[in-house]
Amino acid sequence: MSRDAKVTRLKVQDEDFLVASMIERCPRTMMIRELLQNALEAAATAPEGQRRVEFSALPVEGTRKLAIWNSGRGMTGPELFAMGDIAASIRKETGLDRNFGMGAKVAALPSNTRGLRYRSAHEGAVHEVVIGRFEGVYGRLRRPGPEGAMADVIPATTAARAEGRDPAADWTEVVLLGQAPGQDTTLDPYHGQPKVSPRWLPHTITHRFFRFPAGIEVVLQPGVAGNKAAVAVQSLAARLAALRPEDGAGYEAVRLPDGTVLHYAFDPEASLAEARKSLGAVVHRDEIYGLLWGAAWRREAPGFGIPFLSRHVSLLVELPDTYPVQPEAYREFLRYRGGSQAQVRLLDFAGLLAKHLPRWLSAKLAEAQPEALYAEEARQTMQELLERLEVARLRPRAQPAVAAAAPAAPRAATDAAAPPSSPPGPPPGPVFEVPPALVLLRDAQEIADRDLAERAAAYYAETHQLHVNLAYPAVGLLAERLRALAPPEAEPEAVAAAAQLVAERAMVLRLARALAHGLAKRGQKAWRDAQVKHVLSPEGLTLAADDNETGWLDSEQAMRTALLMAAAD
Repeated sequence: MSRDAKVTRLKVQDEDFLVASMIERCPRTMMIRELLQNALEAAATAPEGQRRVEFSALPVEGTRKLAIWNSGRGMTGPELFAMGDIAASIRKETGLDRNFGMGAKVAALPSNTRGLRYRSAHEGAVHEVVIGRFEGVYGRLRRPGPEGAMADVIPATTAARAEGRDPAADWTEVVLLGQAPGQDTTLDPYHGQPKVSPRWLPHTITHRFFRFPAGIEVVLQPGVAGNKAAVAVQSLAARLAALRPEDGAGYEAVRLPDGTVLHYAFDPEASLAEARKSLGAVVHRDEIYGLLWGAAWRREAPGFGIPFLSRHVSLLVELPDTYPVQPEAYREFLRYRGGSQAQVRLLDFAGLLAKHLPRWLSAKLAEAQPEALYAEEARQTMQELLERLEVARLRPRAQPAVAAAAPAAPRAATDAAAPPSSPPGPPPGPVFEVPPALVLLRDAQEIADRDLAERAAAYYAETHQLHVNLAYPAVGLLAERLRALAPPEAEPEAVAAAAQLVAERAMVLRLARALAHGLAKRGQKAWRDAQVKHVLSPEGLTLAADDNETGWLDSEQAMRTALLMAAAD
């Protein structure tokens, strides 16, 4: 270093500790993402029609091990050696928003301390290196070379041919040796931590890669994920695009002016096939983040404008490459570049997705919406109460405020271009809140999807909807009490129907009033946001629903009126 240098470069005092720390802190489930991403990038260098990535089961010392093979430019012995270092990339440009140069090794080694066996063919010769944790240190396993001397990289052309790998064309292969000799890494890739389902591999791939690079085929060979024959993996983007109206399905991609694309899909068979379950996610640079899938998605779907059919509806927001986000260190999730660099969540875009819901999908949702005679009365009750309480209209932001504000025009230029001002008009009046959409739930599955089996209602602020569980016990208890008011000669079926209707109406009106009063607390200095959130929570609303004594006289009168009308008929 020059004596005139103004900066002394930082160094690493304990390289073994730093390397181990980086590896052992990495989420294990990122392993397939990193290995497949490397394979896709390499396969893209193969001639057209030969770009391929294969997952297969390879026997090693009598036990099946998962192998990832790709076509494309292979590595020489020296390149294979260099690839083994942390933060090393071969023929790739590193960058915080692109390639980190450490992903595959760091993500795979925690679950493969016995080793990652890399083989690569280039110009007819195959070389091999094994990277793992040996004698307590992460590094390359040294083995006897052709002349008996210990070497990090050894020739493997003969061994590759014996396993059916032709070295005539370039390729690269990684074999996951796991953590124990008898561990089948095709079925148990993480040695039980975490446990995985038999279909873990295709799920991991399709729940991470929204689309594959054009012209590259990803194949699961026989023996992987229970396949009896080779199967090409269909990306999520391809599967959604294949949904057709003539099959009762639908798909639409809505492109916004800033380059954001909103994906809306309806699949009538989604609840029947594990691989086709509905989901919600953020997509950036063809990869999926913030995934909500299965029960988690069904529970949150109403907040995105999907009050029904959530088992069949998938929503994704695809951010343009220029959007101000970047992956965190291990690429497990996205962070915003500005401010506190908060984690990007799908919920950040709930308002945006709800706002641009396609008409055809809105029509399907409307067809599934149950209605009741008292629904309009409940809406009118909320409308009057919201106006009387002067509740201001508030909505969550439709999407994150991440774009920098445009610079203001110079004042002189603005003044010069402005027309003569006209007399100011009267100030605008207050904008009061409107009643939320009322979603009445009777189907047990729909109730369970919202996690409302033991709750009376849920308010979704993102879409301004009140979902009411009409099977909540408070309705049944009140209906039983109301049935006791009927004379002995009354028709039992008519009595039961009237009691059910009156009991439902009573609970819905209580919830409507409780919600209106809760919304009135927003923005008040004496009420913090967290406190208002508790008031508007399913638990807070449920307490209001449980109070059958409130409004009993009204319910009693409504029941007696209904009985008189039934007797008159």
